[in-house]
Amino acid sequence: MRYKIWFFSLLLLLLPSTVHAATPTVAIVYSSTSIEIPPEVYKLEALVSRFSNEIMMVRDIDVDTETLAQVDSVLYYGLSTTSIPDIVREEIEAADVPVYAIGHNATQLTMFAQLDMSRVAGASQFYQSRTDETVTFPLADVITTVEGDALFVHASLMRNGKATAVIVQTGPHFYAGIDNLLSPSSILLADTLFDFFSVEANDGHTGYLRLEDINPSSDPALVEAVGNRLLDRGVPILLAVIPVYTDEESGQRIQLSDRKELVDVLRQLEARGASVLAHGYTHQYRSSETGEGFEFWDVENNQPVFVPSTENPPQLLGREAFPSEEAYLTYLEPLLEDEANYIRTKLTRSIHELVSLGLHPLGFEAPHYTMSHSGYAVTAEQFTNVFGQVQWSNTNWEVMGATPFVSKPALLDGMTLYPETIGYIRTDIPRPIDEMRRALNETLLVRESMLGAFYHPYIGMEYVDDVVDLMESVPGFKWLDLRAQNERVMTEDVSIRTNDARFILQDERNFFMKQFHTFLPTSFFERMLMGLALITFFAVMAFLTYTLYLRSQRKQRLFKERD
Repeated sequence: MRYKIWFFSLLLLLLPSTVHAATPTVAIVYSSTSIEIPPEVYKLEALVSRFSNEIMMVRDIDVDTETLAQVDSVLYYGLSTTSIPDIVREEIEAADVPVYAIGHNATQLTMFAQLDMSRVAGASQFYQSRTDETVTFPLADVITTVEGDALFVHASLMRNGKATAVIVQTGPHFYAGIDNLLSPSSILLADTLFDFFSVEANDGHTGYLRLEDINPSSDPALVEAVGNRLLDRGVPILLAVIPVYTDEESGQRIQLSDRKELVDVLRQLEARGASVLAHGYTHQYRSSETGEGFEFWDVENNQPVFVPSTENPPQLLGREAFPSEEAYLTYLEPLLEDEANYIRTKLTRSIHELVSLGLHPLGFEAPHYTMSHSGYAVTAEQFTNVFGQVQWSNTNWEVMGATPFVSKPALLDGMTLYPETIGYIRTDIPRPIDEMRRALNETLLVRESMLGAFYHPYIGMEYVDDVVDLMESVPGFKWLDLRAQNERVMTEDVSIRTNDARFILQDERNFFMKQFHTFLPTSFFERMLMGLALITFFAVMAFLTYTLYLRSQRKQRLFKERD
């Protein structure tokens, strides 16, 4: 018996086993004058997140002898012109791993010392070697061109019919002279990451079409017509729904529960295969109109939202106003707690109201794509994904964008980004479909890129088929089905997920709490009437109680007189 055990044990050791490739460990070392992590570095990390979930971001002055000891590759990003610290150069040399340098200072590293670099302004037209395509971006950049021996050129600047290298490879090392990663031309760098990490891209492209800003003021007939047309064409549409509409002039609030016809349309579209996204609760802040205003960013002060719109917000102070990091964090703590409470309340109300109406939100889209990094961490408690774009800057809402492919940026705290990349139908230009086609062609320069678009139902049917035809014209294109992505939405009382495209809902709220919101007043006038009704009710109850008391007292006196 003992010999049999040894034999089978030896046999198990000799049998082949499945080996799962470990994700590479990546270090992003950057040179910057900013104490905070710059938005461009967050964008670079987001791009790299497609290839690794083990990424560190470290400023050059913070590198020590242990920083690069266990990394598989290094990306050096020179945002500002400076001398790279000796320890950085020594540790990169000692690591002996592939290096991708971007922007300034690269020739200070041994593997790029032989390159001859020149800064060029007004760069807008580029040639991509892999696709043999020339593309002209609408905005010009300042870039760095490269000359040198034995280089493989991935992308070039085109000027006066002459090509000059911009992204090159020398052995396992890469250099990109496109250093503004917030510009459209950065997609050329994004594509080369497949080569740098030696990753085979998935075939074809995935896309989605989102019906945007559906709220209680939306026309049910238009939502139904557009939604059904898309579903008839096999498009698993996304419905970005806002539960409450606020009118800018009157301040009147209309609940989605007050619009039974629209709710019935949304339920019918979901039953046919559409997926619902929670698009905020009111999509507005202060007195702005729903769909036009922001909700999770104070645009007037260009800072996160710390208090309800009825209160005066504190003016956020910068790190430079405090003598130490500890003092700054102590100052921030109560503000971030207020922001978290505000966001958590709004998101919970949005999820609960949609569920109470028989809908099943599976994702999140921030109003106007704006939210602080701490706000994303709060959102990650309840959602596993974000649709659209992200706010790269934690201090300026206008610094936003997306990766060309699906990614998991660090600032989203574990949530998946399904990027919006090709825009929407703009009714303010004569040929809006041409603008979408231009954005689509740029996006296709990146392998595995996602074609994310949205459409406003109030436009009607005019461009619906044009948008679908445009997206489906891409070879190997397929639609994203959110129900097949194992996403999850949850609050303390509610959980929504899918299994085999079917919803699994757990709702631990009691019936009264589910229906309570339908009885709440939605405007100042309605609240005033409710107040008067309550005053009248309590006055009548007091009068009846007093009348009954007087009657009982009278009866007692009568009985005493008879006795």
